[in-house]
Amino acid sequence: MIQKKDSFEDRRGKVYEIAGKCCRDIVLSPIDVSDAECLIYASGELDELIETSHLKYMGGGK
Repeated sequence: MIQKKDSFEDRRGKVYEIAGKCCRDIVLSPIDVSDAECLIYASGELDELIETSHLKYMGGGK
């Protein structure tokens, strides 16, 4: 199960971590502090992105 602070890398090499939830959706925030673009996905969408290699799981929370 994924949890807060787990990190993911997209196909462009940008790294995001789980910042938390908004309602039932999962909010990913960029690790790069100069990037303010967050991503919001439903749990099923996040699973699908991992399965299709659009996002790569990088590891657990700190």
